[in-house]
Amino acid sequence: MKKIKMRRILQTFKNNKKINNIPLTISQEFNRIKLDQKIKLGMQIGITVGSRGVNNLQLIIKIVIQEIKKRGGEPFIVPAMGSHGGATAEGQKEMLASYGITKSNMGVPIKATMDVVKLGELKNGLPVYFDKYAFQADGIIAVNRIKVHTVFKGEIESGLNKILAVGLGKQRGASLVHYLGIKGLRDYMVEFARVILSKAPILCGLGILENAYDETYKLVAANPKDFEKVDKELLKECKKILPKFPVSNIDILVVEEMGKNISGPGMDTNIIGGIHEYKKEEFSPPQIKRILVLDLTPETHGNALGVGLAHIITRKLYKKIDYKATYANTITSTFLERSRIPLIAETEKEALGIALKTIWNLPGTKPRIIIIRNTLKLDEMYISEAIWEDIKDKESILPKGDWEYLSFDSQGNISLRI
Repeated sequence: MKKIKMRRILQTFKNNKKINNIPLTISQEFNRIKLDQKIKLGMQIGITVGSRGVNNLQLIIKIVIQEIKKRGGEPFIVPAMGSHGGATAEGQKEMLASYGITKSNMGVPIKATMDVVKLGELKNGLPVYFDKYAFQADGIIAVNRIKVHTVFKGEIESGLNKILAVGLGKQRGASLVHYLGIKGLRDYMVEFARVILSKAPILCGLGILENAYDETYKLVAANPKDFEKVDKELLKECKKILPKFPVSNIDILVVEEMGKNISGPGMDTNIIGGIHEYKKEEFSPPQIKRILVLDLTPETHGNALGVGLAHIITRKLYKKIDYKATYANTITSTFLERSRIPLIAETEKEALGIALKTIWNLPGTKPRIIIIRNTLKLDEMYISEAIWEDIKDKESILPKGDWEYLSFDSQGNISLRI
């Protein structure tokens, strides 16, 4: 393999605002929607926690717990993650524990079940299911991050409505939301949520918006009647501040890690491409010839949904795949192609060598390579010479260190790491 020069860079984004006092913001938001009038002494209040890696999640949930107790309520946590965690209650509790959400850390019970109750039906006949423990509660506070979806584009994508319809629908409900594929997600997810809002004890929601640096940017409380409004407004803002690569044409993208804590399909398709349905004015995916993924995150617990988005993976990653968890989540999603196993390389060195041989460049052409930690972290990356020449004059790009040669250790692992 010819020597390839790489340089570590910092990419700055326009939106770097963040909330400096999360507890105060949450308190003010709950006061704004008059939460005092909703909670009575002794009420059992469930708080949803999903399967994504939300920044400041422990702090946010702790403050929501405090706000409930302050008003005389008795809070508990309910996993709201559809079929994730191998579609088992214990698996979902393990996922929460990987985020530090445990009974001992939070000081409240965690009520996990895959049992559901039927709340009604949509006009098309699909039944609407809802977590049994959540339904038995006196009230539910839906907490979720509002962000772009990894399959489709619309006015409402991931947010408060989704955590009701998919998260609290558990495996049966999530399967039905995905039953009609993209059409079901885009056209019916909100319909499922509307039935839930009319039949289940939803007190309010707390929408989380993160900036391009994955930091808590906004926290917005919403009464049930405003779930759609908040989802729409925060999604518009999310799309404006979404980070992306500094170039749109890449020969080889090396992703150090993928997993459910990073994105639903392990890697955010809004970043790497792979959105199934969109209008040209809504999305411009980058052109990437080869995607190499080196490892799974510990927090994903072997769930490798999205591995099919890669062209090459390492043997190390392959050995960590929990097929039961991966297939349960994949079948529920209905997008089977996202869990196809790509070409497996014994080492990272072999993976890169295969990629270099298959990018269809003329001999002597310097490859356009980017190395990132994961698709949540795009403010720092390694880039090759060809890409540097394209972006070196941009104000948003700053070099971090001198040029280095892309090398490998004795195990064949890439020496450059973010």
